[in-house]
Amino acid sequence: MLFGSQALAQQSTRLTIRLDQPGHVSSPMLYGLMTEEINYSYDGGIYAELIRNRSFKDNNKNPDHWSLIKGAGDSSAIILDNKHPVNQALTECIRFNLATDGKNTGLANDGFWGIPVYPSTTYQGSLYAMADGNNAGPITVSIESTDGKSTFATANIAGASGLWKKFTFNLNTTATVTPTADTRFVIRPSSKGSYWFTLVSLFPPTYQNTANGNRRDIMQLLASMTPKFLRLPGGNYLEDNMFSTRYNWKKTLGPIDERPGHQGTWGYRSSDGMGLLEYLEWCEDLKMEPLLAVFAGYTLNRDYVEAGPFLKPYVDEALEEIEYVTGDTTTKYGKERARDGHTQK
Repeated sequence: MLFGSQALAQQSTRLTIRLDQPGHVSSPMLYGLMTEEINYSYDGGIYAELIRNRSFKDNNKNPDHWSLIKGAGDSSAIILDNKHPVNQALTECIRFNLATDGKNTGLANDGFWGIPVYPSTTYQGSLYAMADGNNAGPITVSIESTDGKSTFATANIAGASGLWKKFTFNLNTTATVTPTADTRFVIRPSSKGSYWFTLVSLFPPTYQNTANGNRRDIMQLLASMTPKFLRLPGGNYLEDNMFSTRYNWKKTLGPIDERPGHQGTWGYRSSDGMGLLEYLEWCEDLKMEPLLAVFAGYTLNRDYVEAGPFLKPYVDEALEEIEYVTGDTTTKYGKERARDGHTQK
């Protein structure tokens, strides 16, 4: 004879799921996304910029991801330079000493694992350039195969002088181009002399054609999930290892020319091209609500600020961030958002 729980265990159990009957009501706002910068998920990921180390800050000893293309006997050279800043954000550049005219010498960037090339596509580019004289010849910019045998798109810029100037250009591929990422971006001055370059940028068409925007393929994938919110900008990325390198949203505002970037959490720099406004535009493009994660005075090296008066500046900063997102144009940070191009909160 079985007693108690033994008897219950012997009984058959049936689970019935009635899909035709509604259950408990849940909020439609509970399904959303969390984003965090890790493994190049912003620069090299959803952020559409194709040039890697565009402001020459990734390594203060070597111009990482940039190389010099030259032939035998060519004494041309490149070197990092911090003596010719454009402004307080663009403090580094590369000096390109071109030894001879008419050569195929060039400055190449390998991008984030190549520069993806597609047919019938317009790439929008820009760079800051300066030359050691006022008679510098035209400068050619192009996307070409890594072996230099094929050129997929090319354009010329002219007018480099002894003062920094920002140049813009378009690179257009033909309908017959075969998609590939076995490519590089190349800058070729035509006349010998010294040239300086910084903030070299190249964008493919972005989602919704948003300026300084995101990759179309990843955004379309996210849009198909119909998320209701985006939690941003992450946890460890927000804290970082030290107070001096934490994510500071105020330094991510304004034109990319005014963003210094910062050392990221995972051993490489963040350009901060993906700044607070870009997060909000991401939300706007996908019809999501922004869910702000704010800095709470704690870093990954276990340094922290005691609660109370010492924490107050960070509380104020969080309130200012909320004002940037939701404030009308009569508020300080709502006005700044309008200056950045968004009058509507």
